[in-house]
Amino acid sequence: MTSRQTPTELILLPSLTAHHGPQGGLVLTQKYMNGAAAFAKHWPGPVSSLVKLSGTPTTDMDHVEILPGSALTSLEQRPTDPDALAQRLAGAAVVLGFLSRYEAPVLALCQRIGVPIVFTSEYSPKTERQIVDSQTQNPLLRLRRKIWISQSDRVRRGMLRQAAGLQCSGTPTHDSYQGINPHTLLFFDNRVPEAAVISDAAFEEKIKALKTGRPLRLVFGGRLIAMKGVMDLPQVAAELRKRDVPFSLDVYGSGPQEQELAAQIAVRGLSDHMVMRGVLDFATGWVPALKADTDLFVCCHPQGDPSSTYPEVMSCGVPIAGYDNEALRGIIAHSNGGWATPMQRPARLADVIARLHHDRTDLAAAARRARDFACQHAFEPTMLRRAAHLLQASRLPDDINPARRAAT
Repeated sequence: MTSRQTPTELILLPSLTAHHGPQGGLVLTQKYMNGAAAFAKHWPGPVSSLVKLSGTPTTDMDHVEILPGSALTSLEQRPTDPDALAQRLAGAAVVLGFLSRYEAPVLALCQRIGVPIVFTSEYSPKTERQIVDSQTQNPLLRLRRKIWISQSDRVRRGMLRQAAGLQCSGTPTHDSYQGINPHTLLFFDNRVPEAAVISDAAFEEKIKALKTGRPLRLVFGGRLIAMKGVMDLPQVAAELRKRDVPFSLDVYGSGPQEQELAAQIAVRGLSDHMVMRGVLDFATGWVPALKADTDLFVCCHPQGDPSSTYPEVMSCGVPIAGYDNEALRGIIAHSNGGWATPMQRPARLADVIARLHHDRTDLAAAARRARDFACQHAFEPTMLRRAAHLLQASRLPDDINPARRAAT
């Protein structure tokens, strides 16, 4: 085999779609591009992303237009013709795709051409059913969607028996699938770099201020949609007011429930406690606000979305109190950096927050544990572990594969 034929490329097949930008480039999220660039730092060969096109933008907040040659990694339109896709993937050392029944033909294609494929997964079947419950009012439609989820899960499990590996974002899918594929990795998605984790000095100053007994500074951040449980936030705030807890609750984000949420804040007379702050830039707005102005993240997610928000807020020295979904329960089990309360019971969540108001020592200890966990799972070490996992699954030749050299 000549060097030209040596399979050295890492090819990424994201579930995220792109659209054409005004300058002729492809528009994708900055978060995704940062992740691809992080893979490239640890990969001894080219890294390319093949993306499907959509006529409309996604609802994400961090869109960027990528022009040819302007990024550290290649971004290309994914071929729609199977033969063209096979030709494009033929030189890959490994492919990383999203675990979906729609990618079963790609798995078969990779097996045919001898290219290993590793999948990444986010939502467990339980979480998918919970999302359907949160977003679908029609009972017949709910049933049909849940049947589809069960059928899809059977397909996914079959795919995992043939795949070269699996990377699980959060504990829900890891708990569901780890027994199927022996080459399974658990990671906690986090785009806060090590340098941006709250410093020792800033953290100690924050804890000192927390222990003065001033009003609790509560925060929620994310898309204002049903699957994030945002309409429970005013109920939690009303329960806290009923318990005479001094607090503020800042809500960051935007979405289809924004006006409804604002109306509920007004109707319940909560404007002195709750303020909607809109959308902040992640690095220059959101992270600094968490570090400087937040004591506790309030999470009313009625489903187990393994949100990157969990480790990200922890990196700012902020513990989490929220509903007992499987993703929050899992990260709390690993970090001991928060509290889980019964699902969709705002009063019970308010009880925990009220107790923490009176027990600042417990709140401070959880903040410290959350920060320690986030340090171990910051952006760079997380991407390093994921890249090492891909190297182990790849057909990259031993002489240029650092994972195999380290094992010998």
